[in-house]
Amino acid sequence: MTSSPSVPATRPSLAYRSDIDGLRGLAIALVVVFHVFVGKVSSGVDVFLFIGGVFFFGPQIRNALSPNGLTLFQAVVRMLRRLFPALVTVVLATLVMAVAVFPVTRWPALGHDALTSLAYIHNLALARADNDYAAIGTDVSIYQHLWSMSVQMQIYLGSLVCITVLVGLARRRAERVASTALLFATAASFLFAVYQHQVDQGWNYYSPGSRFWEIGLGGIFGIWLVRRALPPAFAAWRAPVGALGLLLIGGTGIFLDGASQFPGPWTLIPLAGAALVILAGNPTTTAQPENLITRGLKSLLPQFLGRISYSLYLWHWPLLALATYAFDTSTHGQVRAQSSGVIAVLGTTRGILVGGGVIAVSIALAWATLRWVEHPTRQAAKPQRRSWLVRDQQYWQELAGAGRHRQALAAGMAALTVGTIIFASALQPPRQIADAPVAGTPQDQALYPGPVALLEGRDVPVRPSIPPASNPIESFYPPTGADGCAGLIEHSDLILQQQFNQSEQPCAYGDVEATRTMYLYGNSHAEHFLPALDYVGRSTGIRIIPLLKMSCYPGGPDVRTDGKEYPECGQWKETAEKYILDNPPTDGVMVVSTVPEQGSTGPDTVAEGLYDIVSRLRERGISVWALRDSPWPHTEYGILDVRGCVVELDPQEAAELCRIPRASALEPINPAIGGLAGLGVHHLDLTAGLCDEQWCPGVVGNVLVYRDSSHLTDTYSALLGPELERQMLAAEPQLPYAPASDPVLQPADADDGPADDLPADDLPAGAVPGESAPS
Repeated sequence: MTSSPSVPATRPSLAYRSDIDGLRGLAIALVVVFHVFVGKVSSGVDVFLFIGGVFFFGPQIRNALSPNGLTLFQAVVRMLRRLFPALVTVVLATLVMAVAVFPVTRWPALGHDALTSLAYIHNLALARADNDYAAIGTDVSIYQHLWSMSVQMQIYLGSLVCITVLVGLARRRAERVASTALLFATAASFLFAVYQHQVDQGWNYYSPGSRFWEIGLGGIFGIWLVRRALPPAFAAWRAPVGALGLLLIGGTGIFLDGASQFPGPWTLIPLAGAALVILAGNPTTTAQPENLITRGLKSLLPQFLGRISYSLYLWHWPLLALATYAFDTSTHGQVRAQSSGVIAVLGTTRGILVGGGVIAVSIALAWATLRWVEHPTRQAAKPQRRSWLVRDQQYWQELAGAGRHRQALAAGMAALTVGTIIFASALQPPRQIADAPVAGTPQDQALYPGPVALLEGRDVPVRPSIPPASNPIESFYPPTGADGCAGLIEHSDLILQQQFNQSEQPCAYGDVEATRTMYLYGNSHAEHFLPALDYVGRSTGIRIIPLLKMSCYPGGPDVRTDGKEYPECGQWKETAEKYILDNPPTDGVMVVSTVPEQGSTGPDTVAEGLYDIVSRLRERGISVWALRDSPWPHTEYGILDVRGCVVELDPQEAAELCRIPRASALEPINPAIGGLAGLGVHHLDLTAGLCDEQWCPGVVGNVLVYRDSSHLTDTYSALLGPELERQMLAAEPQLPYAPASDPVLQPADADDGPADDLPADDLPAGAVPGESAPS
């Protein structure tokens, strides 16, 4: 997560405090250094929000009280003229760079993020993505840092409206009413942030309601303390107080994890630091020399960084993301979902060189943006108060500025904005989600055999391209995505009708008219096998009913893939199991029987809770099909975005680089055979259609295997259908239910045979003791 500098919406009426500009310069230095070399959140965002409140609320309240003050419309336009031109300039420039550097699979996200940034809603988009399972494990946006500009704009706009209304309703006591309202709103926001931190930290981090208190606290400080002269006795304490403030600000990024703790109570530490530094620069009632801290903040370097802080913030993050990607040539397709600093990614020597270059180029571009974009487009003089109506032609003429130069500049900025919007929109192709129950598979089976190439040992010539690899990711989803038949993160109820129970059309696949039924029960890793099971259902006359919820594995803890608490999952699992027991299917329940060890990095194993769930189903005589999951493409560098890797490289390189070692993802023997011993389940294993003896490729038989870093494409899953059907038809009648007293959750060594020395009649049909299940 990133932070941004705050920019005062108007010039403060109090005697100008250049030391606060120096504090802003120090804060942007911390932000840039921590992002580039450390890879974590510093206290910069919080200091900037606090400073923004200092310069915002007092002047805006006084403006609203003045009969000659700007109208609401004028104040908003003045603020946008200060902020928007640099924003759109940087967004367009970095968008062009990113399209030239990043693979086409990332273009739609780039366009989307650019548009939400320009609309000042990027924080809301990121909060939504934080709760979108499809977005977990994706690359960090090059516009991630612009979330805080969106938060500030939303808070400023809302506050301007509230100030205008309060002043209009309480004219005689307007200043006291507005100040009191600010005090209560700040306290309410702080309590809300504390509450949201416990409930949903992802949303809390980006929420304007949670962030308001930081700006509000700065406003309270600015109204009551910044202009107050301090007694002479305080003069000797100003330097120690300022030094303590700097230590609190600098130490925050070292000792605290802002991404997981802010804007909660720990945020008071850097805010207190900022307040102490500003207070140390307050004048005293008698003339006193400036203290060392204040003089340091007024020196050349902090002042320069303070002047360019806004543009420097805009430039540094996208340049860092582009440079890291461009120079990280050894890890094609690797996704680094969390920034880890350029040194950690590129190594010490190259990291220092690249990081230093990013900072130098960012400073140069920031100065150029200040000189040729911010200054020329800024409204230099405060305009006369006029009607907010658009029909006020005189106001618009004054707004455009006098002279052809400023009019041409205004026209150029308008054209730049329109061009950026068109360009960003063009990067977002329409969603290509198949309307058919299963997306169409390649027609030429000789050229695109998919898993048949592994299952039959067929030699397939590499095609010049993998046709669908560059399509939007939505085109690779199972049909449940378009049909709204899989529960999202926020759902706790079963989804049994399409469009998340908003349609009368039932969620059913395979032979939808059949009386025989089978449930597909689980999370997205059960869902990605739906096209294969759909094939089986159509072929054998079984209606497939999905009982699915994102990131909610039946045998796992109620925790999301990203580690967050997930109470909706526990509620959903209880509801789903009760539904299965009350409505038993004729042909059983299919569950994914394995998960990766150690979160998602090690070989597969059986989740501890799966045994109990399967046991309860078997007690009621319900057949269970235990399907081994596909290998997760994770490497020593991180998670492997297979589709991005394939698009980035030519097919021959992709065959060599877009793959993982089989031994790193899969145990030699299906661990579910031991983990579910004695329960009489049917074991299914499609590994032979996904991996050879050494490797699990990202492309098999000229067909893309994975749509992302762990999920099969619907096309490849559908091509696995015949093999899944073969194994299911070869299965023996349901084995007796005879649970072991202590289930074996860890697989045995390959040389020792199956775990727990299982007898032959406890193995799936055709399996031989000491060998893996047939596939």
